Amino acid sequence: MEKPQILPLALASQSNLNAVGGKAAGLGELIRLGENVPPGFVVTTDAYEEFRSVGSTTALSGTKLAEAIGAAYRELGSPLVAVRSSATAEDLPGSAFAGQQETYLGISGERQLLQAVEDCWASLYSDRARAYRSERRIDESVMSMGVVVQSMVDADFAGVMFTAEPVTGARDHIVVESNPGLGEAVVSGMVTADRAIIDSKGRIIERRAGLAGPVIKLNSDGGTRNETPEENQQLSKETLREIAEAGVRIREGFGRPMDIEWAVANGDLLILQARPMTALPPAPRNIGPLARKIAPMLYELLPQRPTILETEAWIDAGIAPLVAGMLRGITGVRVDYSAWLKRENGVVTEFIPVTPKLSAATPRKIVQAFRQKAPTGSWRKDPLYDEYLRNCRQLNELHVGDLPWKELSEIPDRATTSMQLVTELRVKYLRQAIPAGIKLILVLALAGKLSQFAALSVTADTETHRINDALQRIAKLIAEMPGAAQLLRDTEPESTIQTLRSQPHMEEIADQIDNFLALYGHRESASLLLPRAATWGDDPTPVFNLLRMLIDGTGAEVAENDALENLLAHPLLGSRWLEPRIKRWIKGLRGFISVREDTHFEITRTMPAVRSAINEMGRRLHDASALDDPGDIWFVNYDLLLRAPGVAVLSGGQLAQIAAGRRCRHDELAGAPMISPATLYDLSPVPGALLHGTGSGGGRASGSVRIINSPEEFEKLLPGEVLVCPATNPSWTPLFARAAAVVVNHGSAASHAAIVAREYRIPAVMGCANATTVLANGQQIIVDGDRGLVLEPEHG
Repeated sequence: MEKPQILPLALASQSNLNAVGGKAAGLGELIRLGENVPPGFVVTTDAYEEFRSVGSTTALSGTKLAEAIGAAYRELGSPLVAVRSSATAEDLPGSAFAGQQETYLGISGERQLLQAVEDCWASLYSDRARAYRSERRIDESVMSMGVVVQSMVDADFAGVMFTAEPVTGARDHIVVESNPGLGEAVVSGMVTADRAIIDSKGRIIERRAGLAGPVIKLNSDGGTRNETPEENQQLSKETLREIAEAGVRIREGFGRPMDIEWAVANGDLLILQARPMTALPPAPRNIGPLARKIAPMLYELLPQRPTILETEAWIDAGIAPLVAGMLRGITGVRVDYSAWLKRENGVVTEFIPVTPKLSAATPRKIVQAFRQKAPTGSWRKDPLYDEYLRNCRQLNELHVGDLPWKELSEIPDRATTSMQLVTELRVKYLRQAIPAGIKLILVLALAGKLSQFAALSVTADTETHRINDALQRIAKLIAEMPGAAQLLRDTEPESTIQTLRSQPHMEEIADQIDNFLALYGHRESASLLLPRAATWGDDPTPVFNLLRMLIDGTGAEVAENDALENLLAHPLLGSRWLEPRIKRWIKGLRGFISVREDTHFEITRTMPAVRSAINEMGRRLHDASALDDPGDIWFVNYDLLLRAPGVAVLSGGQLAQIAAGRRCRHDELAGAPMISPATLYDLSPVPGALLHGTGSGGGRASGSVRIINSPEEFEKLLPGEVLVCPATNPSWTPLFARAAAVVVNHGSAASHAAIVAREYRIPAVMGCANATTVLANGQQIIVDGDRGLVLEPEHG
């Protein structure tokens, strides 16, 4: 039976998705739900495949397909039409393809229609569309495209609607953005649209008027034109409610939050398109005040969604027991960090803060901390640390390619078992800081100086600062060597050291970089919780990015900490009896910070071995045809790998299909936050402020915004700019030497960024939720680190 080349929109559905493409399937479902959809038809993927098989030099005009398209167009009444792409992977969960293929509006006549159909097909292979598919690992060989042809709506108003709040994830809110004329002005970002939020009871709970901008109108003879409105026009409240009611129906019909394009013409509401919302956070949750304090600090350790093996073989087996053991050993508090990661079929879907529980042992642990004598000597001279280092050396000296499967699969288990030695060290050496901290807080509170607590805890006696100093020395050497700086900028990271060695007088630079990587190559590039990401030793790109940034020598040194001197100037606190005690308590507190930071550094020592072992297992399974891609190993359950006696047992089954499916689900969720910002932070606006969060001190500073999303962008930060980023880890520390201030999406006053900012005496505002999207590069702002505000200059 010959496959149809043209289908009425009403016959398009998810059941024939491969024939009509995602957009057409969505429109067909809308028609079945009873929504008012402009009439039209679909040029199917079979028509495209037949046309493509003839050859790209053949024009559509004069073919049987052209006749069929013309007949369908005439049956529609030969109106002005919109011609839109409908690719087979388009408008689906996780791959909306918004703006990747072409749309043509106001098409008039069969000749223009045929050309628009050809142009839609051609857009499937544009550079933009290819890059989008490559990023999402969408197989081009199975891609095809249908084309939707619909009667144009000469809209009085049009726009988009989200059936959940895009920023907070609230499922009981409908967000409607509108503008006079065609919706292209809103969809393309040409205008600042009128924005309204309607709750589940139909109440308009927020409305923000748009800015007067171009209105796109339909020409009667085809095409569109831009008009300048005489005044701002807005939808009536009744129409907004009607649009919201349609959104609720569509959301319920599709069974998920939807991104909908709509239009109002002559008083009638029409639905032009509907696709699943992407990058949507989970719905907000109510959590306890203690969990809300702790969660931002832990969530900043997850800049990416962890894979199945990262969760099971590293977080569950190592990090979670470390956190639980430390808290239980020091305070008796019980917490299961693994329970914070909600999973479906192994894939992490949500980060859910759980309130730590006090236990019957808590009072006893606190009393013990006051009574117990502090260990003598440095924790680095403790036999536990020596044992840990021996274990790390043994793991990192293994040649994974030569190991039998059993030894290979046990490497993550050996690493996380050794990690518990760090737990014991932390309990032993951090517990002593509890009484010092409590006593200091009480004395500061009595003296009205509690705000000085954070500044008093600042210490530069950490591995992070020693790393920073080492980078500064290498950068200085490069800057002083003629031609070295340019070579560093022009050479790819993987060949930089070799190139330096080939140049006269530059061997010393290469030696210093080699020595640096030998000492610090296990430093994480993404997070302590994400061993899938390459460490500095595996991929030194972040190191070279930092060196490029530091070469010019500009930037602040760690500020002299005069907080203690200021404190002791107080007549009560500087007394002969109290002063030595305060100094001892502060020493204990700074020791706590130092041990916490440095043991973090120590935990990363086994990350290269774990990553190498897992990647080797992936290579072997791929070679045995047990996995479609070696990287799919990160989506296999760790218990399965441990129990398997060898590769042969895992071959010939469904492992490849299961792992690829989980990876697809993980990638589908990749752009979505794992928690609603509304769960972590207070998002209510502060009058006069662009953003607000948790102030971490440092006073006020002004500068232009520089958004840095990843280590690849480090060298973009210029001296005196305000660093704006999603979160930081210790490898970001050198950036603080040149930033005027820091604004971070996630984190708390105890986060890494806040601690380092205090050391450099620059203002920091943590937990702003969406600073990287609200602010723009080059924008002038004032950062008030004391009040936790980001202000426009005129409101400063």
